[in-house]
Amino acid sequence: MRMALAIIICKIANTLSKLLKKEGTVIGGYWALKIYPNVLNNIKYPKYVIGVTGSSGKGSTTELISHILNKNDITYAYNKNGSNAVNGITSLILSNTSLNGKYKKQALLMELDEKHMVHLLKHFMLTHLVITNITRDQPPRNAHPEYIQSLIKSILKDNMHLIINVDDPLVYGLSIDHKGKKTYYGMDKTNYSKASNLHNIDAQYCPKCGSKLIYEFYHYGHLGKYKCANCDFKRPNPDFLAHTIDIKNRTIYINKDKIKIPSSFLYSVYFTIAAYSLANALTLQKDKILYSINIEPFISKRLNTYNFYGRTWQMLSSKNENNLSYKQSIDYILHEKGIKTIILGFDNSSRRYKENDISWLWDIDFENLKDKSIDKIVVIGRFKYDVMTRLEYAKINTEKLILIENFEIDIVNVLKNKTKGNIYSMVCFDKENELKEILKKEGITND
Repeated sequence: MRMALAIIICKIANTLSKLLKKEGTVIGGYWALKIYPNVLNNIKYPKYVIGVTGSSGKGSTTELISHILNKNDITYAYNKNGSNAVNGITSLILSNTSLNGKYKKQALLMELDEKHMVHLLKHFMLTHLVITNITRDQPPRNAHPEYIQSLIKSILKDNMHLIINVDDPLVYGLSIDHKGKKTYYGMDKTNYSKASNLHNIDAQYCPKCGSKLIYEFYHYGHLGKYKCANCDFKRPNPDFLAHTIDIKNRTIYINKDKIKIPSSFLYSVYFTIAAYSLANALTLQKDKILYSINIEPFISKRLNTYNFYGRTWQMLSSKNENNLSYKQSIDYILHEKGIKTIILGFDNSSRRYKENDISWLWDIDFENLKDKSIDKIVVIGRFKYDVMTRLEYAKINTEKLILIENFEIDIVNVLKNKTKGNIYSMVCFDKENELKEILKKEGITND
C-alpha cells in the first residue's frame, strides 16, 4: 500500500511541477522517499539497469547511449535533464513504474552523480556501469580524485559488468580486483596528445604500489598511456580502441569500424567509445549500433550554434570547477580557423552549494588565449573581476579584454560593435541559458 501511494504521489508531484513550468524531475522523488524510504528496494527492475558515472563526460555518454538504445528498438527511460542524485533518480524510476512496483520498460539508463550514487545503490543493483574518468572536479564537494575513486569502489559488485576507460589509471585501478565482467576502452595517440609533462596532473602515482607513473603520452589531464616504474601496473590493451582519429573531419575507427563523432572535441571521441563499448557489452546487433551512430547521427546538446548577425556563435558548455572541461573548450577554439571573440564568466561556481571557491580558475591554462587569432575576450557575470584578474595574470593584452558591467543590457551591443570574428561563449550551464534567452529576445534561434 505504501509503495503504491509513493508511486502515485511521485507522479502527481512531477505532473504538477511541469504544469507550473518547472522541470518536474526531482520533486516527485523527494516526496515518494518521505512516504516510503525503501520504495526503491521493492521495484521489479528490468534486464538492463545501466549507470554512467565519472567526473566529466557522463552526460554526453548517457545521451549517446540513449540514442543507440532508441535506434535499436529498446524501450527505456533516462534522466535526460541531468537530475542525477537520489531524488532525481527516484523520480525517474517511479515515473516509469506501475502501481504494483514493476518497471515498465526494457532498460533503465541513468547518469549517476559520482558521489551521491553511494546512497542510491544501497537500494538496487546495476547490471552495467560505465566509468568515464576521475579527475579534479568541484573540490568543495568532491574533495580529491582518490576520495571519489574510493566511493565508486565501495559500490562495485562482482555481478556488475564494468565498462572502463583504461586511459585513466584511477578508473583502471577500480577494475584490478573486480571478479565480474570487464570491458576496456581507450584511445590511441593523436595529434593532440603530448609526450611532455603537463600541468595539473591528478594521477601521478601507481594505485598498486605508490610509485610514480611513467607516461608515454597524455591526451589531456592524466588520461593517456602509462606504466609503473616499480610494478606490473600499466594501461592494458583496450577491448575497444579508438584510432586513426581525424578530429577535423569528425571520423575515428574503433577497432575495424569507421565511426562518426558528433563534434570536433577530443572528449567526443571518449564518450563515443564508451557508448559503443556499452552497446557491445549489451550484445546489440553490430549493424544497428553502426547505423545509429553513422547513418542517423546523434546531436549533442552540449554544443549549440547560432547565426548572430552574420557571425557564427558557438556555445561551448564548460563545466565550472573542472579545468579539463575548460581545456577542451580552449583547445577546440584554438583549432578553429579565423578571427575569434570569446565570452567568459559565471555567477556561481556551483548549482549545488553556496561555497564560491574560485581556486579552479588558476588550474585552467588561460595563458593559451594569448593566441593572435583571438580578437577580444568579453568578461561577464558576478565573478567578472576575478576572471579579469586571472586573465591579466595570464599576461593577456588588456586591450583585448572587455568587461561588461550590465550583462543583460550591454552584451548584444558590445558583441555587435566592439568585437570581430566568430563568437565562442565558454560558460557554464546557467550562464549559457541566460545567453540563449538574450538571443531569443533578439529573434535568433539555434541553427
